[in-house]
Amino acid sequence: MAPDGPADGMTTPLRHPRPGLTWGWWAVDARGFLVQFSDGPAPEHLLAHTERVDAAAAWAEEHRPTWFSGPSSTVHAFTCTGELPVYTRSGVPDSPLRLSDAPPVIAEVAALVELRRAVGDTWTVHLDEGWVRSPGR
Repeated sequence: MAPDGPADGMTTPLRHPRPGLTWGWWAVDARGFLVQFSDGPAPEHLLAHTERVDAAAAWAEEHRPTWFSGPSSTVHAFTCTGELPVYTRSGVPDSPLRLSDAPPVIAEVAALVELRRAVGDTWTVHLDEGWVRSPGR
């Protein structure tokens, strides 16, 4: 696996399931940390699971786990602010949450999108530049 891009030289197609509407989804980075993305396109293969992602978001909204939002969030959070598919960091966790420690409803949908790189100190993620591992690899 090449750390800077897909081994096959192709990028993962990205789409938004409901253009013009807010949509959030999760992924797991190369170090096993939970990453939350908001307001932009997602890897196309995730759109087959839109209902599951929506159910996970509704669960998080209803249960408001401490990692989900607030000043002490433990999730690497990125928001798409207009230029697609560029995501800018909107949350820096002091102690990042590992996918294995996330509630199962979130972990199951986050595991559907594996990032090829760790987000660590990254401030901008260009999802079309080889960040997303192709499904089944």
